[in-house]
Amino acid sequence: MARSAIGIDIGTDAVRLVAGVDRKGEFQVRQLVVVPLPRERREDLEHVGALLRQALAAANVKGAVDCGLTGRDVVIRYSQVPPVPDWQLRQLMEFEIKEMTGQSGEELAADFNLVPVASDVSSDDTVLLALAKRGVLDTHGTVLAAAGLKARSFRPNAIALYNAYRQAGSGEGTALLMNIGARNTDMVVVKNGDLVFARNISGGGDLFDEALVASFNVSAHKARRLKEELADVSPFDQVARRSSQEDKVARALSGATGQIFSMVQSSVTFARSQTGVRDLTLDRVLLCGGGALLKGLDRYLSSNLNLPVERFDPFAQVDVSGVSPQLDEKSRATGVVALGLAFSALYPDLYSIEILPPSLKKARTFKEKTVFAIAAGILAVLFVAHDAYRSATDEAAALRDEARFRRELEARQTRRRDYEKAVAERAEYARRVELLEERVVSGTGLERTLALLQRYLPEDFYVTSIAHKRTVDPVGIAGEARPVVEVRGEGREGVEALEQAFNRFVQDLDRDALLPRTPNTAISPGGANKPFQWTVTMNFSEGPAGGEQAAEEAPAEGGGEEQR
Repeated sequence: MARSAIGIDIGTDAVRLVAGVDRKGEFQVRQLVVVPLPRERREDLEHVGALLRQALAAANVKGAVDCGLTGRDVVIRYSQVPPVPDWQLRQLMEFEIKEMTGQSGEELAADFNLVPVASDVSSDDTVLLALAKRGVLDTHGTVLAAAGLKARSFRPNAIALYNAYRQAGSGEGTALLMNIGARNTDMVVVKNGDLVFARNISGGGDLFDEALVASFNVSAHKARRLKEELADVSPFDQVARRSSQEDKVARALSGATGQIFSMVQSSVTFARSQTGVRDLTLDRVLLCGGGALLKGLDRYLSSNLNLPVERFDPFAQVDVSGVSPQLDEKSRATGVVALGLAFSALYPDLYSIEILPPSLKKARTFKEKTVFAIAAGILAVLFVAHDAYRSATDEAAALRDEARFRRELEARQTRRRDYEKAVAERAEYARRVELLEERVVSGTGLERTLALLQRYLPEDFYVTSIAHKRTVDPVGIAGEARPVVEVRGEGREGVEALEQAFNRFVQDLDRDALLPRTPNTAISPGGANKPFQWTVTMNFSEGPAGGEQAAEEAPAEGGGEEQR
């Protein structure tokens, strides 16, 4: 059975609808309906719906539709998130949606999807988040209801534009797609067929009309006629001949065409900053929409961008033989979004963003959960029956497993108790070792220190203080505090130079077996009105004697210090 889909693009100047079916992988367009909207009654939703109902009745179009969204009330933004499971990503996005709803003060509907092209500057994923105000959904819903249609989902026009490009056969390289509508422009950046960036911008084909109205002081209707009959915005060096009227019209449109050119440049820059894809250089630009029909616009952009600029016509890649009358250039250019919406509804492998109003979301959730509940109930019944059958034969095995698990649990509990006991014993041993070390310093250490001083202290040296403390020994275990004895003293000038006497004193200490580690020493040479000061730090902890001697500078008043 052939699958069918309907895409509808409710614009400001017209409503465009594409209905089609898929037959063995080929999309066949059955109807392309265009309903022009009178400018004076664009805001009359019931009138717009009535016009659409008449057109659809004549075309015999029925069914649920996928409706496009664009304009100020639709926001597409990007977030960088670390790679996380789907459920966690949903939580993150729901939090961001609630935060934005609070900031806007209006009810928002939203959906999100990952951008397939990875960032160049980080390993985070880029998430495209599309949000729409409740008002625009209600407005479109009113038009659809008046036309006798029912919305299946709402999708951003920019995403529909990308899906039209993808389904119609994307090419290699980086392309920018522009759908220039009357008041809004939808833009997409695609790299090697994958979506990089999508956005919608205020401003479109009406910019050209407004420029002519302002320049020639004519009505909007007259401005449209001038645009269609005389406008050619090709670069001046690419037009062989222009009449004076054509030249005036072209010059009047130069500001508006400059705005379109700026849209392209700013969108590429914005895409780089939002997605983190720095290597983003355009290879071509593809135009569609009513604004793209302006004569010479493709040549103007190509000249200024120094890139190929072409018309985008996905209808050339689908079967349109059943459409009557045959599609003209304008219908092909303006129907791209509606075609992309139909593609989006029909082919699940395309990029999906579906913005649902609360009522539609609730109905879909209920339907999906109901089907799931029925399936779960059937599986539960089957499981209970199967479990009852197996329980009769597996009871003994279950009891054996239970006994085995109990034995394993008891063994693990015993091992855990042994481990905790060993940890406690080790902590107690460490405490005792620390206590013994303190006693060595306060007892044996001080005793040995006095013996060494009596044995080796030079005649011209005297002791001013002896203290024991715990500190990090530079020649001991790195980073571990050890108990030491610190001896401070001074020296009087005698026959032998004080520094030489001190060095001999340290060498004698280093050779003595009572001191297992090389002592740490520091001296202050002395000078005018300043005594010769010295410090010796002795570590009596067990360990290899000798080692590299470390010296510290001892502060002295009135001058610098010499290290030994």
